[in-house]
Amino acid sequence: MMIRAVIFDLAGTTIDYGNQAPALAIRKAFKQFGVEVSLKELQCNAEWEPLVQIKRIMAEPDVQKRWYIKHPDVSLEEGISQITKWFNRNILEILPQIAKVKSGLPTLISYFRTQGIRFATTTRYTNEMLAKILPLVSEQGFDPQINITAADFEDSADVGPEMVRQAMTKLRIRNAQSVIKVGDTPRDIYEGKAAGVITIGMIEGSSLIGLSQSEFSVLPFAHRNSLKNRVAAELEKAGADYVVENTKDLMRLIKELDAEKVIS
Repeated sequence: MMIRAVIFDLAGTTIDYGNQAPALAIRKAFKQFGVEVSLKELQCNAEWEPLVQIKRIMAEPDVQKRWYIKHPDVSLEEGISQITKWFNRNILEILPQIAKVKSGLPTLISYFRTQGIRFATTTRYTNEMLAKILPLVSEQGFDPQINITAADFEDSADVGPEMVRQAMTKLRIRNAQSVIKVGDTPRDIYEGKAAGVITIGMIEGSSLIGLSQSEFSVLPFAHRNSLKNRVAAELEKAGADYVVENTKDLMRLIKELDAEKVIS
């Protein structure tokens, strides 16, 4: 059975190098209340849902101190609620600015078309967010026809595997072992494993690093390697069947997997 479909995670895997949009929107929301949040505080919480990120950041003693200096009469709970409201507004403004397709992805998609490999995305973006970015990424050569969002499900607590299964259903593919799930975080790997598909972790631009391409590129070579090795280790620990550095390596791996399946 050859590879028939690839289901991509969206932010940090295919677009938005380093998954910058949520961090920028959260940072801006805190700033709108006069509270500065450091890059380190944001990076420590990079893999979490925005509301969880906001709660974890607000749980930091230093952040609480800054909050009460500015808002002595506003509780942390009310602060979290207000910051979340501003986050939801900010993210819609920021998404179009960072909706850049990662290097090599259009070439990979062209290869899929020649091979008849279908592709889809799963994301925790809302449908409103998707409406902002899909036309922009389509212009850049990435135009999945199937886009599954967690907002499509009533219970979003453990919706990941269901998103993968629904993508397979809409792609009209039953054999899970002919499907690949590609993501940049352990959660993506879990989703694919739970749905029974082949899982591939992507290092370059991962949310686990949380840096933009320009920020990452100016780091010393040894530091960049150290970060990439850490991401690879976390993806492997999560159970990824394979870990690749970028889309070029992903295309090479898919060709190898197809060749192995043809031979066997």
